[in-house]
Amino acid sequence: MVIVNIGYPILQMIEFSPPISERTTQELVEIVYLGKDHWNEEAIRQSKLELKKRNVSKKEQEKLIAKWEKEANEYFTELENTLEQNQFESYTRIRMLYIFAVAPFILSGSWSVGKDLFELRNENFTLKFKQRLLLLITGTLFWTGLFIYGFKKSEEKRLKLSPEDKIEISDWKKKHGYE
Repeated sequence: MVIVNIGYPILQMIEFSPPISERTTQELVEIVYLGKDHWNEEAIRQSKLELKKRNVSKKEQEKLIAKWEKEANEYFTELENTLEQNQFESYTRIRMLYIFAVAPFILSGSWSVGKDLFELRNENFTLKFKQRLLLLITGTLFWTGLFIYGFKKSEEKRLKLSPEDKIEISDWKKKHGYE
């Protein structure tokens, strides 16, 4: 803590990292503009003093703030337009086939194809979200059904009796001389 006498009562200045005096003019204006919601009072006070020391007028500060607000408005307008465009964007047929084919792996987390469902929902890809959800469900059901069908067929084949095994036990005993 540094004690500074600026002609009036002695003030105690907190040192920040990086020090307020080493920050850019834009950073100082930002500190003053954002106010107590983001910065403590001492940082705001020191920033105001540093801006005075650098001869940055209120008009220059307001000009910089207006520029930031304009940039922010442009950004949000562009974001809104992007979100509107995303709403009706669709997967290509090949991409849909690919998602369908690897659906169980995507759901298990061992495979990734583009954005996941949460990202699609957050970025307003309404159509893609619905397509992906449907493809993941149907793809998983398809592969599960195919696996069950294959398993049943292999069990049937394994348990299928050969012609010799179909012989009654009494016939077998006669054939091999046990009766």
